Amino acid sequence: MIRSVIFAAIAALTLSACVSPRYVTSDVTRFHTLPATPSGQTFAITALDKEQEQSLEYKQYADMLNAKLTAMGLKQSTGGPSKADFAVTLKFSVEGPSPDVRSHTSSVSIGYGFGGPRWGFGGAYDPLYDSYANTQQVYVRRVELNMYKGASYGTPAPERVFEGRALSEGLNGQIVPVMPYILDAIFRDFPGASGSTKTVRVEVPRDVDAAATASSPSSRSSY
Repeated sequence: MIRSVIFAAIAALTLSACVSPRYVTSDVTRFHTLPATPSGQTFAITALDKEQEQSLEYKQYADMLNAKLTAMGLKQSTGGPSKADFAVTLKFSVEGPSPDVRSHTSSVSIGYGFGGPRWGFGGAYDPLYDSYANTQQVYVRRVELNMYKGASYGTPAPERVFEGRALSEGLNGQIVPVMPYILDAIFRDFPGASGSTKTVRVEVPRDVDAAATASSPSSRSSY
């Protein structure tokens, strides 16, 4: 009976850890000369180089950008960046890993044991605490989004009207699964106060989180 209670308690703790929400946290910095609520202007998303232009990965991110800009009331141009009001570029990278050491303390312990014909169960408070360190490999994901006046793009002096960058630390060294949430952070309250840096947390939907954990049970499935 006691063993059943112990195992049930352990299972409950494990389940609570599994269903805890996870977030992609980004430090977002923005500078711009845009109006508070840009709407009706046209935009064209353009690659920074030929390699990016041919990349299927970049095209996927361009579709994400297109959806977000359209949702804000801007209109996609079919005439190229020089014919649009805004030319939009995207750059991304991942740095690391680097070790992240965090200390933990615990003052409560629960245990059970077997001695002869009897089982034992108990809990205790330790005023000296139980301390330990946990080392994880952390990556820095960087995303840069720039917007230019379309007529100036491609000239020797392109006029930038918006620059935003997001730095996000996490256990996932791949940019693909975190890009949607980093872009959400950049576009939250767009265009925002110029010259400001904000920490933005975007929750990962539970179905996406569960699918990632099931397909890759390693620590990199964390965000």
